[in-house]
Amino acid sequence: MKRLILSLIVTFTFSNIFANGEFENSTSKSEFDQIKQIEAFVEANPETTLSDIKAHNPELINGIELLDDTSANSISAVKDMPLLSGFWWGCCLGVIGLAIVYFVTDHDKDQVRKALFGCLIATVLWGVGGLWNPFGW
Repeated sequence: MKRLILSLIVTFTFSNIFANGEFENSTSKSEFDQIKQIEAFVEANPETTLSDIKAHNPELINGIELLDDTSANSISAVKDMPLLSGFWWGCCLGVIGLAIVYFVTDHDKDQVRKALFGCLIATVLWGVGGLWNPFGW
């Protein structure tokens, strides 16, 4: 047990060190300087909007790829469950899976309905399996 705990500590320590090193190498100082300039400008002018910056101070956002202001993707929540569909989350985890799907997809009716069907099917299968016991356990 002590070896397991020690190996986990060493693994997490080295993974943290290497992860931070990769982050520092992948970002440049100039990118952070540009973000700091935009932040200082917005703090000095709290009523400023993105369209104001585009119109009057485009040099602040030069080289930054921005999403379209009217894009629904920039404000929409996750609509698909990660790894598995909502059905399998409901089927494998039951009511807890149903709750996870409900909150992760931000109340997406289609995914929640799939999770509900999965939960109901699993409940029926477990119920029938509990009634029919060929081995007499």
